[in-house]
Amino acid sequence: MSRRRIRVRTPEAPRAASYPHPYPAGWYRLAGSRSLRRGAMRYIECLGRQFVCWREEDSDAVHVMAAFCPHLGANLSFGRVVGDCIECPFHGWRFTGEGRVRSIPYSDRIPRSVRAETFPVQEIYGQIFMFYRDGGPQPPAGDDPPYDVPRIPEVDDGRFVFRGHYDGGRVPMHILEFAENAVDMAHFTPLHGQMRIPWTRIRVPGVSIHHETVWSLDEDRAWVMEFVDHATLQFLGRPVERTSADARVTYTGPGCVVNFRFTIPGKGEIAMIQTHLPVGPLEQQVDFRWFADRRVPRLLVWYVIGNWISQWQSDLEIWANKIFLERPGLCPDDGPVYRLRQWYGQFLPD
Repeated sequence: MSRRRIRVRTPEAPRAASYPHPYPAGWYRLAGSRSLRRGAMRYIECLGRQFVCWREEDSDAVHVMAAFCPHLGANLSFGRVVGDCIECPFHGWRFTGEGRVRSIPYSDRIPRSVRAETFPVQEIYGQIFMFYRDGGPQPPAGDDPPYDVPRIPEVDDGRFVFRGHYDGGRVPMHILEFAENAVDMAHFTPLHGQMRIPWTRIRVPGVSIHHETVWSLDEDRAWVMEFVDHATLQFLGRPVERTSADARVTYTGPGCVVNFRFTIPGKGEIAMIQTHLPVGPLEQQVDFRWFADRRVPRLLVWYVIGNWISQWQSDLEIWANKIFLERPGLCPDDGPVYRLRQWYGQFLPD
């Protein structure tokens, strides 16, 4: 599928100045597992920082640390992986995945106080995630982060199988917009009320989509929110009940990891993971990865995921050109915008 060019007319400076902090705390997808073979490393710029992601030579263990050596500041991505360590290209210091100095080629006196900054990593479903918290102390590698990347039980036990991945590219938006989208019920009709050919922006004449949505917070897990969208196709304004389907959308964190569960009556279920990685204050790398019940026909999976991608594209130019209003002029029938922002605030630096 060819990507549609996003028109950007609003200057970036006033947009960036209007938004809250661009790098909320959470789990972020850094790369696909296949892109990092054993003994390899990747230099990654995101979240206003520079990182090096590497996999041990003799195991599948993956580590992420700050890109610059704590000894004299060399960029570790120009070094190499040796066994279970990364070696600095400047003086040959070797660091473990926990950031400790393992060896120095010209000295037997290891400074115990010197450590490379490391970050928790979880590799799940073919993707490498890092937990990052800006503006405060990081939980180092090996420590438990506040919560884990969510798992999909049906994938773990083999009932769901991998069906595809889509690189959504880089979108000029603030990550808050995708979270706030969940409570903005009023935009569903003007932006998502028209049926389109899956994977395209081409409208299907005479066919619209009626949405009924419910949003909620998780009382037991403060970092989770979700909304359910019950969608029904309408032909010439009349609902076609047999086309009804449900999408349960669960946000784990501020919008960096979002799990979708599409339920098609009589056919089965599809699970999709959508991730956002801020590569800049107003730029998100977006990726999609999905799994499905073995019984669901591939063509139906293609249709459901492609329909979501088409609807997601409807938002892109809005997000790319809007500003953030701290005190929006709401009407009584708007969604719970302030409740959402209060929930989102837990992920921002003090």
